[in-house]
Amino acid sequence: MGGILLYAMVSKCGFEGADPELAAIVTLASSVDYTTSNSSLKLFVPLADPAEMLRVPAVPLGTLLSTTYPISSRAPYILSLLRSQISAKDMMDPELLSKLILNNFCTVPAKVLLQLATSFRDGGLRNRAGTFFFKEHLGKIKVPVLALAGDEDLICPPEAVYETVKVIPQHLVTYKVFGKPEGPHYAHYDLVGGRKAVHEVYPCIIEFLSQHDDVSS
Repeated sequence: MGGILLYAMVSKCGFEGADPELAAIVTLASSVDYTTSNSSLKLFVPLADPAEMLRVPAVPLGTLLSTTYPISSRAPYILSLLRSQISAKDMMDPELLSKLILNNFCTVPAKVLLQLATSFRDGGLRNRAGTFFFKEHLGKIKVPVLALAGDEDLICPPEAVYETVKVIPQHLVTYKVFGKPEGPHYAHYDLVGGRKAVHEVYPCIIEFLSQHDDVSS
């Protein structure tokens, strides 16, 4: 969500010719256009229109996850897919994974979900009025971008991350996918809380930001 907001902000600044007053930005598994990917979030897109028609005010995501999580970790593992959405096998400390699922998610306003659903339609994410396409103006930005992806991210696959960064001026973009064919692998939250994140992801971010930090130079 933070990465999406960053892309939206710099896109608006690019459109308006304004200075975003940012030295550089880093996004983790973020995209404003999921049309070319097989993101698991596509499963929820058909629910957007009925939710709008029924005027559902919010979706209790936190309650749903905290209720289903205990079932996902027991036989017959009907909901085991839930775990793979969040973390790759053996990548996150079990206690941390439990805390993340039970405490980190909240109720999401339906209007937010309706707007996010536009990122699965032609042109990608747009404003609430449907008149401004954020991807359209990312080619006008002047801020260096480090875009990180996880090789086994089912929520925001590398293809989705690349679909956004490919329109940003090439000399401003550093695009990196974490994970190796033989492992370890990175799912959506492993870029932040995976066992290897502190040794592989964090140093990459620090090095990039330091290169563009006027204070440290």
